[in-house]
Amino acid sequence: MEIKDIAEDNIHGSETLSMELVKTCLNYFKSDLNFKNELDYLKIKKKEMVQLINVANLILNFKNQHDFINLINDLENSKSRAIRSTKGLLKEKVVTISWSSLVQESLIINKDSIAEIHVLESRPKNEGIKFAEFLSEQGFNVKLYVDAAIYHAIDKNSTILVGMDAILEDLSLINKIGTYALALASKHKGSKFYSIGTKYKISKEWIEFINHPYNEIYLRNLNNQNYYFDITFSDLIDSYIMDFGIFNKSSFSSLGEILRKIGLDFFYRKQI
Repeated sequence: MEIKDIAEDNIHGSETLSMELVKTCLNYFKSDLNFKNELDYLKIKKKEMVQLINVANLILNFKNQHDFINLINDLENSKSRAIRSTKGLLKEKVVTISWSSLVQESLIINKDSIAEIHVLESRPKNEGIKFAEFLSEQGFNVKLYVDAAIYHAIDKNSTILVGMDAILEDLSLINKIGTYALALASKHKGSKFYSIGTKYKISKEWIEFINHPYNEIYLRNLNNQNYYFDITFSDLIDSYIMDFGIFNKSSFSSLGEILRKIGLDFFYRKQI
């Protein structure tokens, strides 16, 4: 993929696009090509995707090929650590929305414990439908629900697992539109709500939500409101599953406090 292709991609998640970005930029670097303008364009187009912005900012300071290789390895290791942390947490009925590669791999390693998976279709690009197809092909018992049918998709025995486009200082979660409604329903029904991510999802700044092109949801412009992401507040989230451990808000007042306790505050200062 070219950097412009990554910037225009509205289907794949930040994990996939981040890895593509590092590999693409490494090839540019090897060819001694200047790609700063392309990265600046990507940062404008993808300003809602915190991990992609964080990775782009790191790349801008790279001096040699080893920096790229080290980042690729750390992205892979961070992802693997977070996924391994879900072992034993996902049982019986799991509910999710959209298509997160972290959620995907977590479901796969817990396959023997999962009886069925309920997937919400995910607007406006319907990647949830594609995820349901993928999971069905992997042998899971899958049920696909329209986003508005959250009430029917969960009960007290459900475990909700969603991805993470960003985690803010107050432990609020930015994720695909519909996540907030899913968390509210989960709280009301008494099911567990988990979000999975890595340190590359950390954002110290509020994210400006973009109203995307109206014709993605309807050809006529009826003042269409087409947002890709929403915010879910920490009181609706039971636990955060990260590459540096599993935690919940009841034990901490802020993300910075967590990172200081585990010795990752240097990354917090450097990364953003």
